[in-house]
Amino acid sequence: MSESKEKIYRHGRGGSDPEHQAHQADIQALFAGHTRLHRVTEPLPNGIRTCTTSDDPALALILRRHAADMKARFAKGRAIRSWDPLFAELFEQRENIRVELFEREDGVCAELTSDDPALVPLILAHDATLHRFIQEGSARAEDASPMPEAQRG
Repeated sequence: MSESKEKIYRHGRGGSDPEHQAHQADIQALFAGHTRLHRVTEPLPNGIRTCTTSDDPALALILRRHAADMKARFAKGRAIRSWDPLFAELFEQRENIRVELFEREDGVCAELTSDDPALVPLILAHDATLHRFIQEGSARAEDASPMPEAQRG
C-alpha cells in the first residue's frame, strides 16, 4: 500500500500568474521531449559546468529560455518545486550560489558554483536530479530529489 504524503511548500505554492504558467509550459515541453535532450556535466572544485542540448531547434530554444527563466526566478527568490527539500534548500542558499549561463545554438551551458564547500553537494544533487528528469521525463516530476547526507535534517 503506498503512503500518501502531503507536499509542504516552503516558499509559497506554485502560481497561477502568466509568468509561472509560461515557465510550467516550458517545463512540460522539456519533459515531453526528454528523449531528445542531452546533458553533460563537468565537476569543478567549487561546483559544476553543464551543457544541455538538443538537435531539435525548438527544444534548444526552450532550453535557453528555461535556463534564463530559472536563473531569474532564483535571483528573485521566486521558488519552484518548493515542496522538494532539495530545491527549497537551494533557494534558501541562493545568496551563496552563483549561476552563469552561456547560450549555444543547440541549447545552454551553465556553471553553478559556490565559495562555500558545504554547498557543493547541494549543487551536485540538483544536477543529478536534472539528469534524472532528462533520462525519465515526467515520470520523475512528482518525486522529491535526493538530498545530500550532510543536508538532511
